[in-house]
Amino acid sequence: MIFLRRYAKAIVSGVAVLGVVVAGLLWLAASFLADLATRIPPTARPALNPIRLGLVCQEVEFQTDDGKKISAWWMPKGDAKAPPVVILHGLGASKAHMIDYVLFAQHENHPVLAIDFRGHGKSDPSLTSIGYYESHDVVAGMKFVREQGAGDPVLWGTSMGAVAALLAAEKDGSVAGVIADAPFDTYRNTILHHAKLMYGLPEFPLIDMACPMIESRVNFSMTEVDCLRAARHIRAPMLVLAGEKDVRMEPAMVRTIYDQAAGPKEFWIIPGEGHENREFGREFREKIQVFLAKLRGRNAALK
Repeated sequence: MIFLRRYAKAIVSGVAVLGVVVAGLLWLAASFLADLATRIPPTARPALNPIRLGLVCQEVEFQTDDGKKISAWWMPKGDAKAPPVVILHGLGASKAHMIDYVLFAQHENHPVLAIDFRGHGKSDPSLTSIGYYESHDVVAGMKFVREQGAGDPVLWGTSMGAVAALLAAEKDGSVAGVIADAPFDTYRNTILHHAKLMYGLPEFPLIDMACPMIESRVNFSMTEVDCLRAARHIRAPMLVLAGEKDVRMEPAMVRTIYDQAAGPKEFWIIPGEGHENREFGREFREKIQVFLAKLRGRNAALK
């Protein structure tokens, strides 16, 4: 009998130790996920500068409402009737990665501001909130172009840049238009989707454990990063884009953002393309050209 009691106590003790070990491993795994979600992946920055392409470009800096220094290229040359275009890159990239976007907008005679989000390029160091704090960077950029006398801007963002554009447009209320290319719907949904897609992880328990860690590290509520809510408050014309082969921001999910948009809107799936990196094929160029031309017309009518 004594033996059985000792044996039972040993089993209970062993189970308790195993429970502690499992809980520790789960905590480490959740912490790893939180780290992945908040740290900016290193990427090579192209050395190409708009000045070397013959564009009139000024290296500028401005400050956000929470004190971050944002580095940007300002290209003021453009048609007086054309609203300025603020170009917004994705996670891990920089304004230098957006040269094709800069060239396209300048070719269409729009003034251009291309920014480095906080934590990227030459802007102040930071963790990433995948859109929340980055929308503050966009608002600061919008203020900058207005101070230059260029008027209300068009926001053209890709991936995280599209999310930041939508959140900033919701806050501002006076943008000329939004081109949102491959945004996600909500922060939690995109964390869950990417955890499953890249690591095969379920929502419970790791995602449920990681989300509070993410919010604590970056000091924000992930419920604030909600593009569905933002779209419902944006009255400006909106062009929502998705890559046909994008498995990260799938067309069906991106479509839900378009469905919520309150103003004039269009949704287009880019044939044959995946996530974010665009080839600027003929159909893509024509789609952007038509959208920008409509905004120039609206801008001219207002003036």
